[in-house]
Amino acid sequence: MEFGWLKYLSDAGNRGGEMEKPYVGQTVYSLNIGNAARNREQVLTEYRVVGVGRKYFTIQRHDSTGNIGKIQFTINDWRQNTNYCEDHCLYTSRQDYEDEKESNDICRQLGDAFKYSHNNLKIGLDRLRKIAKILKGED
Repeated sequence: MEFGWLKYLSDAGNRGGEMEKPYVGQTVYSLNIGNAARNREQVLTEYRVVGVGRKYFTIQRHDSTGNIGKIQFTINDWRQNTNYCEDHCLYTSRQDYEDEKESNDICRQLGDAFKYSHNNLKIGLDRLRKIAKILKGED
């Protein structure tokens, strides 16, 4: 399963490698991040791909006032083409966003359970060994 914007930091995520090339008319979903999310609720918004070039693609939406917002992204990693802080994180479906959100929640729970390298939940050694095997892929 591939997830969105945080995963480009790791080699395992979809942002660590090449993304599929978008096509004109494709529906994508943008999550407001960075300064666009400051003092606002993060909202997943539907956009359409309106242009695809050799290096960049452009998405657009019409809001209720009829204003048109166009935003440009690089094709290879789907990151916003900007000289400043990125304001948008793209997902190919709402389910991709929900999966990433669930994954982040689970990781946060695991982090809290072992914060500061302590076994805060007092998990038994046998269960800790099972967890270690799963993390190593020896499941």
